[in-house]
Amino acid sequence: MKTINLISLFALTGVLAVCALEKKEGRVHGGAGGEKQGYGFPFLLFLIYGLIAIRCIGLGEIPGGFNQDGAMGAVDALALARHGTDRFGTWLPAHFKGWGYGQMSVFLSYLTVPFIWLFGFDSLTVRLPMLVLSLAGACAAYGIAKRLISSGAAVCVLAFLAVNPWHFMQSRWALDCNAFPHLFLLGLYFLTQGAAGRPENESALTCKGLLSRGSRKLYLSMVFFGLCMYAYGVSFYMVPFFLLAACVILLVRRRIVMGQAFVCALVYFGISFPIYGTMLINFMKWDTVSLPFTTMPYFADSVRSGDIVFFSEHPLKQLISNLNALIRVVFLQKPDLIWNAIDDFGTMYQCSMPVIFAGFGISVYQAGRNKDPDKRLSFLLLLVYWSCSIFTGMCINNVNVNRINIIFYSHILFAGIAVYYLAKEWRRAAAVVVLVYCLQSLLFFHQYFTSWAQRMEDMFYKDFLEAAEYAGQAQCDVYYITPDTPVYGASVQRNEILTMFALEIDAEYYRGETDSLHGKGISCGNEVPYQRRFRYKDPTAEEIYGESNAGFVVMDWQRSWFDEERFEVRRFGDYIVALPRR
Repeated sequence: MKTINLISLFALTGVLAVCALEKKEGRVHGGAGGEKQGYGFPFLLFLIYGLIAIRCIGLGEIPGGFNQDGAMGAVDALALARHGTDRFGTWLPAHFKGWGYGQMSVFLSYLTVPFIWLFGFDSLTVRLPMLVLSLAGACAAYGIAKRLISSGAAVCVLAFLAVNPWHFMQSRWALDCNAFPHLFLLGLYFLTQGAAGRPENESALTCKGLLSRGSRKLYLSMVFFGLCMYAYGVSFYMVPFFLLAACVILLVRRRIVMGQAFVCALVYFGISFPIYGTMLINFMKWDTVSLPFTTMPYFADSVRSGDIVFFSEHPLKQLISNLNALIRVVFLQKPDLIWNAIDDFGTMYQCSMPVIFAGFGISVYQAGRNKDPDKRLSFLLLLVYWSCSIFTGMCINNVNVNRINIIFYSHILFAGIAVYYLAKEWRRAAAVVVLVYCLQSLLFFHQYFTSWAQRMEDMFYKDFLEAAEYAGQAQCDVYYITPDTPVYGASVQRNEILTMFALEIDAEYYRGETDSLHGKGISCGNEVPYQRRFRYKDPTAEEIYGESNAGFVVMDWQRSWFDEERFEVRRFGDYIVALPRR
């Protein structure tokens, strides 16, 4: 695999070097009529179909099992769908309590609610919202590239995005923070659309001007930027700085007037003020504030502020460490968490950085020299987006792929722009680029659906979830559930969340407000309160043989604890389920 990556890297670097040399010496081919070279509508439809189809294959089964953070968001989404609260009973929270010591963004869970209403509660349903959001982000990337250059460039961006490892992998598991880049790109798309053209100052200040078609797109962009604040805490170090810079640029270039900027601010803060209020409440240690339409909670046990360089005990040392992590994860594409990237391919394919740098250089040139002022402005906004992403990565301690996910759409756009110009200016380059990425993508998808999928079953607790679901089908008064896993060690909170996900445990039952379990495939004939029924601990011998109607989910090495004449024992990978024989 390393040999193939090196060959791909040298091939793409060679293509860029030769094309640059021929451009300098005036020997380029195919420059004229670039848009008539065959970017047809049928090909675009085929590309869109492929993008969607490959992301839908085995969506509910691959990756197997379910991530613990995703399961937590799903459990809170189920509570919202049934009761309008999170699992702890907080009415429409602006931010989830999460693990207690580390909170969780709410946007993806709220987005999941209508899917639960329509399709019920299972792994496929919970993953669908992220898939839909990712496809919306892909549409925004296409629209931005079309605004930047042309339809041909937009097709190149969409083609690169269709086989991009980061975009593909994040779209197939339900992690709350991965909603952030898609919402931001949708905001950027409508911002570039709304900023096109130069308004007349007089008419823009009238009601008609403030509600013009361009103004409405500006306000719509603020809706998405406002929603970003509920998608990931990192947005606080990205979105406000980007919007401030964009506002200054648009005012200086007379693309908007103060009246429009004021309305944009009203829309943005009108949507995002509950999450800003929540952050202020927790910074000042004020009490929870309840409103009819939301709750801004105070979290007494939060420790997440230590993740930010400004709150570090050694900020300069931490800043240098953050920069090293940013370079390692984003530009060198070193191995990251297995569910974020496959080591052999990275986030963008390890051979892609020369192409991305070339696209960045083209964007810098176009932002200063393009003859079309609208395109020049759009390129400038893209570069501001990228710069704010770099700043965000430097603020967050030791970023991994999901913490710096905001930067990857800009790199996808840079890569697509570079590929477009290569194909336009030097036709022979297109064959090399297509060959390289076809080979890389075939190898990536093969590994994703085979060896990587098998490894992920352990990482996402597939055996435990199957064991818990099987045990839940029995009518046991008590369940002893081990806190252990073979990969991550012991954690009561984690296994409790996974059990709640597997058994669809109702939030009111969890809180002790009802004795009715309302679980999937479970008879409620024996009404036992949650705290008495579910015990997250390894059982003692007295508990194994002293309980008359108890079920056990424990590690496979604990099989010898159970007399198989008294218990029916079934294995699920690293776990066993022991149920009393009837």
